[in-house]
Amino acid sequence: MIRDPESVQRRDFLAAASIGIAATAGCASITGTDNGSDGESGSGDGSEEVERIELEDDAPEAAGAQTLRVPVAESIAGQTLSAVAATYPRERFVVDSASHDAITVGVDQDGDETLDEEFGSDAISGANNNAYSFTVTMDTAYELREGDVVILDYPTISNPQEAGEYDATVVLNDQQETTVSVAIE
Repeated sequence: MIRDPESVQRRDFLAAASIGIAATAGCASITGTDNGSDGESGSGDGSEEVERIELEDDAPEAAGAQTLRVPVAESIAGQTLSAVAATYPRERFVVDSASHDAITVGVDQDGDETLDEEFGSDAISGANNNAYSFTVTMDTAYELREGDVVILDYPTISNPQEAGEYDATVVLNDQQETTVSVAIE
């Protein structure tokens, strides 16, 4: 496992990230379609990872965490991880502000759906939101590799009032953009 000098401070973050991932295991899973990037990556077991958003609660009007899983495309491999963003349909989802320490960011390097590299709140340089989107910017030295899956857990998103499928846009490093279908049941 690759760790930076601040990894000791990040142990608590890994524990929280593991709890967040475990809490969303088996929850609604949303898959995406790619807009011009190859977005899929090998997970080490022969299967391909696709973009998805996992909801803590997929009921209408439910509020809670949503976890983005974004495979790194060849087009941004080699870049430093610097930003993850999501835009939801206006007047449908509500994205509230979140403190840096409430956001979980990491990378699954081997396709086992656990964080192999994690970044604490000290690596988050910005967490900006409006009523329907958020952008988390980071100061990391982590070099993205094709096959990595960036995982971000954003804790304060409210679902629409009506059940249905909604398209969200997920962007990695301001370059790799993907449309993901979010099912509210």
